Amino acid sequence: MAQASERRRNLQLQRIEHALKRLERGEFGACIECGEWIAKGRLELDPTALKCIECAE
Repeated sequence: MAQASERRRNLQLQRIEHALKRLERGEFGACIECGEWIAKGRLELDPTALKCIECAE
C-alpha cells in the first residue's frame, strides 16, 4: 500500500511540474487536444488538467 501511495504522489508531482512548464511557455489553460481554453472552474478544481471537458470525455 505504501508503494501505491508513493506512485500516486510521484505522478501528481510530475503533473504539477508539467503544469508549471506550460505556465512558463504561456500554454497553461489551453487544451492539449483542441487548443481551446479550459474552463476556469475546471482549472480551479484541477490546475493540472490538460484537456477541456469536451476532449476529456
